This record gives sequence, C-alpha cells and structure tokens, in this order.
Amino acid sequence: MNKRSHFAIISTATVVVCCCLTPAGKLQSLENSKTVKAPFPNNADCKIIGVPENTRPDSNRNGKISIEGLLSDIPIDPCQIQSLRPDIFNKGYFSVFDCLVQVCSKHNIDIKYHFDRQLRCHVIDSIDNRKNWWYSAIYHGGGRPEEPIHRMDTHPYKDWMKIEVYQVTKERIDQIYSAFGSEAKRLKSNKNEVIIPEVLIQTPNQNLKFTSVEVQPHRIRSDMFKPDVMTAADIMLSLAEKGKLSLDMLWHGQFGRALVQGYYFTRFNEEQAHGRAGFTYSLGEKIDYPRGARRRRFGDNFFHMTTDIRVIVSPQYMHWQWTDLSRRNVRPSKRQQSCK
Repeated sequence: MNKRSHFAIISTATVVVCCCLTPAGKLQSLENSKTVKAPFPNNADCKIIGVPENTRPDSNRNGKISIEGLLSDIPIDPCQIQSLRPDIFNKGYFSVFDCLVQVCSKHNIDIKYHFDRQLRCHVIDSIDNRKNWWYSAIYHGGGRPEEPIHRMDTHPYKDWMKIEVYQVTKERIDQIYSAFGSEAKRLKSNKNEVIIPEVLIQTPNQNLKFTSVEVQPHRIRSDMFKPDVMTAADIMLSLAEKGKLSLDMLWHGQFGRALVQGYYFTRFNEEQAHGRAGFTYSLGEKIDYPRGARRRRFGDNFFHMTTDIRVIVSPQYMHWQWTDLSRRNVRPSKRQQSCK
C-alpha cells in the first residue's frame, strides 16, 4: 500500500455557512481562513475547510431506538455503550449495531449475532427467536426513515439519532448480504487493496468517468475512526491526490437546528455548490431490481450520510450528480477563488 497522505486542513476564523444542499444562504469568502499546513503534493488543487468539533456522542443529547414489536423510543445513553468494532471506531464512538446490542442486553431481549468474515460485518441471527432483521436510521433533522444497504456495525451513531429495527423479507436480507459479499470478494481479489471499478461525476457541465480508482486513507475524521479506516470521502480525495480532480470540502456543524457534523464536497473542478443546490452521491453495488419492483427514492445506496463517515469495504461504483432542492433549475456556479 502506498504511503498515506494528508490534505491541508483549513480552520476557519469565522463561521462559513451554506454550501452543498444547505437550507439557505450564500457561500462566504474564505479569505480570512487560517491554514494549518500538512504534507501533500504541490499539484493537488484542494482545500478542506473547517475541522471536526464536539463530535463525540453526548449523554445529554440522547437518541432513541425502537425494535418492532418489542421496544419503542428507548433513550440511548452513550456512556453505557462500547463498540464491537474497535478496529473501526475510536473510544467514545460507536455504531447503530452497538446501540441495538446494548438495548437488548439492558431489556433482557434475546439477540443472537456473529461476525461473518465473508461479509466483513456482524450479522443478526435472531432477535426474540425471529429472523431477517434490518434497520433504518435517521440523523437529527434528517427527514423520513431510510433503509440503507450499509453495514449496521459501521453506521456511526450521532446525538439525537432515531433508529428503527424491524423484520424484512428473506429476499431483502439476501439482497443486502449479497452486496456485502460482492464487496468482500472484490477486496480479496485485489489483495486487500481498495480499488473502485467506476467513479462518475455527472453534472450540468461535466460528465467525468474514472475507472480502477485506487483508494488510500486520508484521516480527515481521525476524531471518530482508526487511522486505516477508509470512507467514501477517501475515494474523491485519492483522485485529487493524483491530480485527476480538483475539489473543495467544507465542514458543517449544523444546518439551522439540525445537527450535521460532517464534511461536504462543495466543488468539483470549476463547478461550485451554492444556495440549496449541490452535489449528492450514491455508492455501493449496482442493484438489479426485479421487473415491477419499487425503486427507493432514498435508501439502498442513496441515503443521507456524509462521505466522511461512510465507511467502505470495496464498493463497485460511486456516482455523483447535481441536485437542486430549490426547484429553480439552479446550475453550478464558477469557483470563487483558486484553491492552489
């Protein structure tokens, strides 16, 4: 594996509001930003603006978890939870799966699970002697429940999160585990190197395709994750590191009252997110839906999770598109300043 690299991270002197899909506002000038220099190739046209702050789960800002037919809106106490994935999470951070295991233990609910090496995650065998369980998770201010194809034991918990665990069909569980298995096989076939077969950026002014993208960790979320953990953000940062793409990222603590605590990509090459329009993505294995099957608007590979906390194994694709929440046919603006 190549030597790990770091991007220059910029700590803002003033609050920078808005960018990718914010409720309202304009992107402020970055002239007052304070730059913390870190080693990175001189030809990398990139800025990472802002740093993670106060991201550790707080007992005073409890999330809630429900288990279909068993428990409803049980408060989650971060002080009582330890992660079953110490290879992924730093101390004080944990996953949706850890919340489930803790609440089952506390309320004497029989849960059986194991770590499946072929899927590279924990698998629920049964809850209360019933099989085929999955979940939805909503971050604070995140809207409707979304059922992701994402490993439950790497899905980070955040304050005020709402988690629902429920039974699904065997066909649905098989579809999810098949995707996980395909990723794990791809990783093994590439000798444990993360190589993404296809990365697309399709916006009003760009139609870019990258193939066989080799990914390295960049540690932009060293507050939450162990050093070798790779996230979806690392895919794009790896492209920028090799000079194939220029980009900017911006840290948001909150959007209005909603707790966000994540980095957003706000620029790809010359296209800049602004107002309520910006870049959204899907990532995972390509899904063959049966004829007549309902395609989910949100869920599966397309759900509300910032790329900096979406832990990856070895997905088949990543697809970026331009999304305008204002419904005013807003197009990308030109970059406001050089990021060299």
